[in-house]
Amino acid sequence: MSQTYVNPITRERATILRSSADTDGAFSLIEVELQPDGGNPIHYHQRFTEDFYPISGSLGVHYKGEELRLGPGQSFKVPIGDLHRFYNPGDRPIVFQAKIEPGQPGFEKFMAALFGLVRDGKTFGANQIPYNPFYAIILLDWGDTQVKHWTFKLIQPLLPSMLSLSRKLGFQRRLERLYVNAQR
Repeated sequence: MSQTYVNPITRERATILRSSADTDGAFSLIEVELQPDGGNPIHYHQRFTEDFYPISGSLGVHYKGEELRLGPGQSFKVPIGDLHRFYNPGDRPIVFQAKIEPGQPGFEKFMAALFGLVRDGKTFGANQIPYNPFYAIILLDWGDTQVKHWTFKLIQPLLPSMLSLSRKLGFQRRLERLYVNAQR
């Protein structure tokens, strides 16, 4: 059963076509409809690769300081650890698929929770940072979304203990109850 999430900040509508559970952990497949000027911030992942497959329209991919334009029939794979972002460079909505390998149940939970927090006005800024720092720590873990910024590097050594505290205080269960399990 597919799940669809809408993010009003990045202007994307994301549907999980094949979950990690559906593929026995081999991959997660997400279809994204992205409005003009929509996109996400520059980031990288440490646990998975990301393949982009445009279905309709031109998909912009910022990769290692270069701007790529992909059309239907083309694809581009971002290796683990490489900085990237996707965006819609045109004036019409586009549709693309992103295949995440290996499958990431945490990333699927990340999308459900982050998009729900954005929708409910519980984040700030273009980078959609939750007001609740415990939620932010959990989302960083679930989504394996890393940024190259001095503030992130400064707090990175503290993340494991902050994640443990977030779980002990019940914030992970609360996020799952409000945004992940509520969708099912």
